[in-house]
Amino acid sequence: MKTKALLFSALCLASAGFVQAVGVDEDITPDYLKFSEKEVGQYNLVSYSGQGANPDINTWTKDKMEAGGMAILTGNNVKSDNSSVAPFNKGCHIVSTEYGNMLLIKAYGSEEQPELEAAGQLVGFAAVNMYTRTDFPVSTPVRFQFVSKIVGPATASNHTVSVWNFGGATTNVPVPETPSYYPDVTKWWPVIKDLNTTAIVGEENIPLRIKYFFPGYDNLSNRAIYIASIKFTANPSTECPEFDPVMFDGWDTPTGDNTSTVINAVETQKGFVAWDNQNIYLNEMEMGTQVYIYSLNGSLVKTVTVLDSFVEVPMSQGAYVVKYGNKATKVIL
Repeated sequence: MKTKALLFSALCLASAGFVQAVGVDEDITPDYLKFSEKEVGQYNLVSYSGQGANPDINTWTKDKMEAGGMAILTGNNVKSDNSSVAPFNKGCHIVSTEYGNMLLIKAYGSEEQPELEAAGQLVGFAAVNMYTRTDFPVSTPVRFQFVSKIVGPATASNHTVSVWNFGGATTNVPVPETPSYYPDVTKWWPVIKDLNTTAIVGEENIPLRIKYFFPGYDNLSNRAIYIASIKFTANPSTECPEFDPVMFDGWDTPTGDNTSTVINAVETQKGFVAWDNQNIYLNEMEMGTQVYIYSLNGSLVKTVTVLDSFVEVPMSQGAYVVKYGNKATKVIL
């Protein structure tokens, strides 16, 4: 059956005027969304901005995606003159964690807040629209994965993720709007869907657009978003996982298992550590927890009392061991 599917895909591609060989379980994610492969540090995620719910496709044309896709910030108070781009990108960082590198979006209220307006935080809805390349394979089975976590107080509304045709048609949407965060979620939340391929059989629908929607940016005050992975997989060889909406409450880890590389972790300790080249980030630890940061020679460098769910600890570049409770993590800034 898989051989027939691949042959059918090749014939469809040939009829469209080009042939692109797409293998089984082939990763076709745009390079700029492969966060695990990016260098740690501030990351320019978005390229353009525009006011409104969706990008203006008459302005943001396909030829701008040829080099590898791009992300556009939109929202009701986002500026169309790109004055929103640099402030938002300032809050975007590739960070290391015990689970690998991922994207951190620092929300309003952090030490390095992405001030989207001169007066302060952006209120109202906002969305990051992440486009694929224009050579995204058509008429090919494709699986979409989006794994994220919000650190901080519960928001009032769901965050959502969806996958749209380039033109934003409201029929045959490859992945309809799906919650990627619920107000009571405390774990990593996966959205894994097989695309509705009938929506992407024509060249006019490519590239695709991932729309990551914040119901109100003010809901992100004093919070942080971790996006562990965004992935498109062509011709998946396994069944798409299904999560029981009654029993499922998320993943303990962003990989869906409990395997970690932490040192001396006798039992699961609440919270996790992330770091880039200027900060160590303490996430979701019990209030009042004492965190000890040691140099590799065993000298105590800093003690931090956790007073928030997301704590930024400025550090000089070097190698450290972060200890809290019975858990220790080696970090290199």
